[in-house]
Amino acid sequence: MPQLARFLVALALLPAGSARAEGVGFAAERAFPVAGACYGRRYDADHLARHPGQVVRAIHLSGSSRGLIALRPQADRIDPELDLTLRVDFTDGGRAEGGIGCAETGGRIRRCGRGASCAGSFAVDLLPDGRLRIVNDDADSRLSEPVVREPGFSPDAACREKGRFVPPDAQNRVFLLARLPLSACGPERPRD
Repeated sequence: MPQLARFLVALALLPAGSARAEGVGFAAERAFPVAGACYGRRYDADHLARHPGQVVRAIHLSGSSRGLIALRPQADRIDPELDLTLRVDFTDGGRAEGGIGCAETGGRIRRCGRGASCAGSFAVDLLPDGRLRIVNDDADSRLSEPVVREPGFSPDAACREKGRFVPPDAQNRVFLLARLPLSACGPERPRD
């Protein structure tokens, strides 16, 4: 039997779940398992001094893939979304929090936003080291008929209500979030 044919036979005999066990498969389930997950970052005074235009003091993203998994069988009729909670503490002492939905395409989390995109959206990637990268690329404002109220994204804006936006400038473009204990994304904590 030629070597390629043997390889294909061996590949066909592997259990269906083995690709998932090796890190291939649905990023939403790896990043936000059914039991839930919390990611976040708090920027210290030194970092903020080096980035004077940064408006984010702390950012947390949390949730579970339970709802997304339940909706996947209906993907022929609806676009299943990963429901998460985003909380942003601003450098001026303000805070914004809200639920967001993240579209999943080809097994990857693609874009996260609120409702009809009136609060903008951001891209999110699960990195090989287990961190999340949020990219504030202002893609919604580049649509042919944008509905975004302001450039950037907001965890609490709605179409009829103004929120606190994170501008898409160089100081607020990329946020790397580490996996934290679930309690770090729990109820509102007192600010330092």
